[in-house]
Amino acid sequence: MAEQDDIRTDLQTEVFDIIGKTVTLKSKSSPIYNDRGEEINQTFTESSVTIVPYSILQDETRREPFGDVEEGAMDAAVPYEITVNKGDLFTIESEDWVVRSVERNYLPDNVVTIVRLTRVQN
Repeated sequence: MAEQDDIRTDLQTEVFDIIGKTVTLKSKSSPIYNDRGEEINQTFTESSVTIVPYSILQDETRREPFGDVEEGAMDAAVPYEITVNKGDLFTIESEDWVVRSVERNYLPDNVVTIVRLTRVQN
């Protein structure tokens, strides 16, 4: 386990601290339901986290080994100790991005979390 901790520390100091971007993570809290059991509102808990966005695609679909990146989507690396779930939101430069998928086992020994984000359409 010490080796994974060393790798996580190295990633934090040599990647996230240097090229990371500080953003707001809005984690889903308890949903609010109507009388029919349909979710009508979602509350979020906000925290400031550092991520490393990559594979940002503005206009066309690009084929990638781990899944195609669609227009208006990006991937981001998140420090392993940060809990991110599908449906959470990241606010990046005043734009909201929803988490579409979370992969905690992307690299050996679970050293970083990779998320696929899509821009929230207003």
